[in-house]
Amino acid sequence: MVDSTMAISTTIVLGMSADGKIAPADPLAPRRSDPVDHAHLEYQTSLADLILIGAGTIRIEGQTYTVSDPQWIAARQVRGQPPQPITCVVSRSLALPPDLPFFAQPIERWVLTTEQAVARNPHPRLAELATLVAAGANELDWERAYAFFAGRGIGRVVALGGGDLVAALLAAGRIDDLWLTIWPVIFGGREATTPVEGAGFEPLKAPALELIEWRQTAGDLFLHYRVIKPCR
Repeated sequence: MVDSTMAISTTIVLGMSADGKIAPADPLAPRRSDPVDHAHLEYQTSLADLILIGAGTIRIEGQTYTVSDPQWIAARQVRGQPPQPITCVVSRSLALPPDLPFFAQPIERWVLTTEQAVARNPHPRLAELATLVAAGANELDWERAYAFFAGRGIGRVVALGGGDLVAALLAAGRIDDLWLTIWPVIFGGREATTPVEGAGFEPLKAPALELIEWRQTAGDLFLHYRVIKPCR
């Protein structure tokens, strides 16, 4: 039997400083805008059926990314996609304040969580604001999650971090390719997060990448990698 979940492609899209940080030590500190990277992010997002984003990231950002460029919205219509991709927040505990701006955005929302969290739901309103998807009893089961995605016609997933989500997807062997933007800035800081958090990988078992595309625009460097050896 063919595994329908393997037909789902998953792309990581992240930006990081030249020293490998996706956010400064204080993630709420003001930052300079980067219209070049934002345009790249919007284009990559516009290709998705589903955006995956970690709970910590959505709590910091407050909202998900949406497609605003008319040409990308028109391209989605040509492909038979709705104007905006679904956004699925990954939260094992459901510790998501219902007053986040995310829950008022005009998009379809899912929250990927566990059966235990649904039973103990600390914010009952969440069930009214988003579709709660329980994939696993106490821990997230990515096979079950991707089976749910496949059953709802999801073909392309774009994951926007944070580092714990990327680590989990890599460990589950679900990442096909990565777009990394390197910003010409150094954040530093021991507590500043990196593109891949979690427990880390043993070097001989770590995912291996192949650089398939790169370009420089203004001060930003865009690197496109294919995963050629998933985590094992």
